Amino acid sequence: MNTTKNRYPSWWGYYYLIRNTYFIFGIPFLLLCSLGFTGMMLTEPYIGTDIQAYLYTCGSWFLLIIPSLWLYLRTKAKKKKILQVVKKIKESSPFAPTSDYEQLSFSKSCYFGIDIKNGTMLYVRIYPNNVMDVIGLDIHNFTRTVAEDGKLEIHTTYVSLPMIPLEISGISARTLANTIHTMAARGYEYKERFPQMIRYRVKEWEKVAGVPVAEVF
Repeated sequence: MNTTKNRYPSWWGYYYLIRNTYFIFGIPFLLLCSLGFTGMMLTEPYIGTDIQAYLYTCGSWFLLIIPSLWLYLRTKAKKKKILQVVKKIKESSPFAPTSDYEQLSFSKSCYFGIDIKNGTMLYVRIYPNNVMDVIGLDIHNFTRTVAEDGKLEIHTTYVSLPMIPLEISGISARTLANTIHTMAARGYEYKERFPQMIRYRVKEWEKVAGVPVAEVF
């Protein structure tokens, strides 16, 4: 069922700050400590005798590896859910983008694809609060785009999500923006509106991913 659950939890700002601090400062520091303590453990008189040095060594490696591994596995699980939803939509609708017009951001847990033949677009993202966007777009429900190096903003007609931010790789963001506007200029005749179809089948996407889909209006 649709939900009004926030895409970001109330504590996200603090977590984001701590996470960035860990990656920028914590990992280099812990790597130096881990290598230093390991080297010390392999020299006399510490070999097999100094328990404190052993605890420092294991603790440093633990703090270096476990948080990074947890983040990787968590992000990988989100990516799998996103791809399952995208696969289901491709199998059960006319949405069929070529690989040139598909973007998958591992770090942002986000998919974006453009079907230039049918004039449709799909945006799927899982947010930190374990809520998902599954949004269909066509030439009628976007207003403009803003393209910069590696970034693309798609401004929509949705009040609850007026702008979709994307990180672009492998192709110019301006190329994608130009493609979207060319599609709009060309015009398409839709037998069935793709955005409405995506909204009507929200329960299917929730069942596939096991994640609630945020309401878009």
